[in-house]
Amino acid sequence: MTQSLTHRLFISAGTVIFIFLGVTALVLNQAFAFSLENIVREKLRLHTYALLAVADNENGVIELPSRVAEQRFNSRSESLIGIVTNTEEKEFWRSVSANDQVFSLPAPPAGEWLFGKAQDGAGKVYFVSSYSTVWPDDRGVKSTFVFTVMEELDYYQENIQSYRNTILVALFLIGIVLLGLQAIILRWGLRPVRGLAEDVDAMGRGESQDLGGDYPKELLRLVANVNLLIDNERRQREKYRDRMADLSHSLKTPLSVLKGLESDIVEQEDTIDRHSLVGSLGRQVEKMRSIIDYQLRRAVSSGHSSSVSAISLAPEVEQILDALDKVYSDKQVSAELQIDTDITLLVDEGDLAELLGNTLDNAYKHCRHRVMAQARRVELADGRSAIQIMIEDDGAGIPADKRDSILKRGVRLDSTHAGQGFGLAIVAEIVSSYQGSVVIGESALGGALFTLELPSRKE
Repeated sequence: MTQSLTHRLFISAGTVIFIFLGVTALVLNQAFAFSLENIVREKLRLHTYALLAVADNENGVIELPSRVAEQRFNSRSESLIGIVTNTEEKEFWRSVSANDQVFSLPAPPAGEWLFGKAQDGAGKVYFVSSYSTVWPDDRGVKSTFVFTVMEELDYYQENIQSYRNTILVALFLIGIVLLGLQAIILRWGLRPVRGLAEDVDAMGRGESQDLGGDYPKELLRLVANVNLLIDNERRQREKYRDRMADLSHSLKTPLSVLKGLESDIVEQEDTIDRHSLVGSLGRQVEKMRSIIDYQLRRAVSSGHSSSVSAISLAPEVEQILDALDKVYSDKQVSAELQIDTDITLLVDEGDLAELLGNTLDNAYKHCRHRVMAQARRVELADGRSAIQIMIEDDGAGIPADKRDSILKRGVRLDSTHAGQGFGLAIVAEIVSSYQGSVVIGESALGGALFTLELPSRKE
């Protein structure tokens, strides 16, 4: 069965839409997986900093408390695991959550991070982040220790599945809406074609002589050609009618002759000259044939979030600085802290750790020898209280024309340092979620100055 033009276009457009949405679903799923891995990477790195902050190296033996601040390390039923070994895989500490599980993991080179996935003996899959640090003891003897933090992939599986379901439902609904819009667009777009068909039908019924509607320019040549064809057909029909009238008129004479011969035959049946009659008949028939041929020649001739609480800022910064001093011990960074102990922030504790960890890590990474962290309380125009956190370094700084772009995901100005360009983007996103702001400027130390403004509880 021949399909209508609308049906063909609708099926073609629908096929393209669903192929596009299918590819979009795959791309979004991959992007989510990539983003999730980077978020997990940063989370595990912060957990590593927290372990480094409470670790102590005495006589080449690293010591950590059996229970640490992160409660998930302290429960056997949790999926967050921490292990500290040396390069020979000799174990010095493991979290309570690690139970008796055995892992054989590669150690990264000293001072570097290693991130990936691993399986335990039971087949459980973990995200793994390892950091190798060279740490001198109180006698100055350096030892290499590997801090490994792992988290089960199943911990994120529910979020992953929920995201996939949401994407599938959303894309399905978008597909239905797009198909509806496509049907409306096709109906509207093909309206001139339907109008043309209706005008042709009206011509067939004799209601009009030509196509005289208001058509779009794409149909004007077609309409002009159809009108020309109709005009030519009309002229040809009129020409045939005229020729038939001429033929009829031309045949009148020989027919009259034949009629007279018929009368003669009836009246003179006994005396008629048959040879003369046959000759007369032959002549009239030949004449009629000549007339018909002539008129026929003439006839055919030419035609054309989450909940928040008040958190004291200074201890959080001190803890992260302590960890970073150990991570960047080879740079011998001099970190200055100027934060009053009474300054608090109304934020989620994890968000604050992300903010401070990423910003301070960036300062340590790009400084020469000095980093400074300050904070002060300010009063906003609407009467609310806010905290300004200023983190600066004595590095090369950030050019003014690049300051906005480095807060976007994947943008990095210095390819000599490891990273994917997500840290500062995470900072910007978290600050934005608290209706705060991030301003990048020049530090008095000579490098970059990051000013984070967040809401605070008035004391």
